[in-house]
Amino acid sequence: MESLPIPPYARPVIGAIAKCVGLVLVIPFVLAFIFSQSVPATLALITSTLIIEYGAGPIGLGLGLHPLFVLIVLTSVALGVTLFMFDIFDTLGRHSGRVARFLERSEEKVKGSTIISKYGIYGLVPCVLTLGLYVCPPVSWALVWRRDHAIFLIMGGFIAISAILILVTLGLFSIIFH
Repeated sequence: MESLPIPPYARPVIGAIAKCVGLVLVIPFVLAFIFSQSVPATLALITSTLIIEYGAGPIGLGLGLHPLFVLIVLTSVALGVTLFMFDIFDTLGRHSGRVARFLERSEEKVKGSTIISKYGIYGLVPCVLTLGLYVCPPVSWALVWRRDHAIFLIMGGFIAISAILILVTLGLFSIIFH
């Protein structure tokens, strides 16, 4: 029996999955063990982060997890998802002619608009808050914005809103403003 050749996209996809699993599962569980946080509560926090994104912060606090640990887990999961999405889109762009042509057309349109090419990337910060984490990587990838800047802005917006929700849940804003 003849073995099938390994598709050229298999290695990048496996790498993307490994990176995602490392950031979404391994790092939070290792930190849970190191900092004596509940592993089942950590799993619930990871799961809820994948579903409701930054809104999972109050759930983590409600499960008795330390606020800083909750923020670190939220950040790790969000970074894992963001990097995974960029890696998958890059792989699609390299191995699909149709997607490559779409990218070329998108890049031409972005270069044709000075406002979008110069300032559009900053819209990722409020985009995380309004449309969510899962929208930002495809938008920034399709508009061919610098990946490092896009990840920095996506994560900055995500961390900021997560920290605000954690502080609100802890009641610190009520103490400050009373």
